[in-house]
Amino acid sequence: MGIRIITDSSADFDLAAAKRRGVGVVPMSIQFGGASFVDGKSITHDLFYRLLQERKENPSTSQPSPADFLRVFEEAKAASEPAVVILLSGALSGTLQSAEVAKEMCGYDPIYIVDSMTATAGIQILVNYACKLRDSGLPAPEIAQAVENIKDKVRIFAVIDTLEYLRRGGRLTGLQAGLGAMARLKPVIAVRDGKVSIVGKALGTGAAVKQLMKLLTEHPVDDAYPSYFLYSDDKSREELLLPKLKGQNMLPLRLHYSSVGPTIGTHIGPGALGIAYMERMD
Repeated sequence: MGIRIITDSSADFDLAAAKRRGVGVVPMSIQFGGASFVDGKSITHDLFYRLLQERKENPSTSQPSPADFLRVFEEAKAASEPAVVILLSGALSGTLQSAEVAKEMCGYDPIYIVDSMTATAGIQILVNYACKLRDSGLPAPEIAQAVENIKDKVRIFAVIDTLEYLRRGGRLTGLQAGLGAMARLKPVIAVRDGKVSIVGKALGTGAAVKQLMKLLTEHPVDDAYPSYFLYSDDKSREELLLPKLKGQNMLPLRLHYSSVGPTIGTHIGPGALGIAYMERMD
């Protein structure tokens, strides 16, 4: 009997990689005006950012419905396999609630739902950890508890290139965004306590990257876990951060790349860069 590891598409997994690891991905939906897309199936990250810049209306994302989760839970039940379900922060989406409703509908106890309290590649870190524990033979309830025990160590810090998409999403007023654009302000954001917060602002990208590096110094990387360089639409933005980290001997040893998808990309827009990792607790 195997153990199913399930997440949602806000984790921004490469679907081929998820399949190789035996991870099931329940997709979000994205709406641009009257057009609806299924994350990872009918819309790619590249197409999403192109539409985001071309269209005036702000897109919206919809969590999977209970019926979407029920399908995968019924499959686990039919196979008599437990499932560990690691999902987008409950403070950012109703995805967690949909999964809990589906578990009740399914009437199958060995489904263990974990609120990741994070997003994008932060979820990947937890899912990959769960897969490692599964492959080592740990039972499902202990895997879920182990993920619960470490999830507070996940850190995401990022630099946003424009305030426009925070304005569109209602996190800034038009006046605030306009003044910020005039002053060339670049926000530094964090995902913490399950929410996206602005933790700093700087004049220009270079100064914002320095703030991000300061945060990494204050919250050092634990190289026992993989880390991810995050980018929205432009992978070459790595040149603004990674050489500086290398020069300061701060470059994570197990660094991967992950494009930020529609769930968080709706708020940060193109040109963003950042890092997701586990903090070392000395």
